[in-house]
Amino acid sequence: MAKTIIENAGTQLYIYIPQSGSINYYDKTNLKVSAVNNRLTLRYGSGTSFFSRGISEIDTPSTTPPNSLPEMVKLIHSYIISGTSSSDTDIKRASYVLSSAQVLALNSTPITIVSGVASKELQVMSAAVRVKFASAAYATNTTIAIGTTSDPDGQAQLNCLAAASSIRGTMGLVTTGVASNLHTGEDLVISVVSGNPATGNSDVVVDITYREIDL
Repeated sequence: MAKTIIENAGTQLYIYIPQSGSINYYDKTNLKVSAVNNRLTLRYGSGTSFFSRGISEIDTPSTTPPNSLPEMVKLIHSYIISGTSSSDTDIKRASYVLSSAQVLALNSTPITIVSGVASKELQVMSAAVRVKFASAAYATNTTIAIGTTSDPDGQAQLNCLAAASSIRGTMGLVTTGVASNLHTGEDLVISVVSGNPATGNSDVVVDITYREIDL
């Protein structure tokens, strides 16, 4: 059974439940995490819990996944208390879970991970990719990228889609320094360099830290 994915997303907590195909972002204000009956639970304040899972049912982006319920609670608590300060509101995070169908069409149909902001450039500061290997590796055009609508591979890239096992990697930032990399008001999109991949059936998770810059 596919695991529920919980990720830190700036001032929100991202939860993807594969079984139902649901993706939700929960505001961190007054959000509480605890362990009840050997299950991780989430609730607002003293209200009724709206989320309850055992540790074996949860996946996170951590390079060293928690192997006990107390460690998982600590990790999710660290997510909740981070990104709630108003002093760093220009630095944000976003995540997107790409289906295999989306990956196979990613060059011809890039996917928006962050919507554009008028008069601002969205600048990627760091990015990571997880390939959740299913049974067939992607072939041909296996470099995933992040950029803007008119320059979809202009900010970060990683050649990782040909992996034949589940992996996580850090994307390299594009440092060409050309003027075409600056685009105000445009979306940040996920794409594949050169052309669509041929074959492959794994979901791919993209997680980025970015900032909004006035130019």
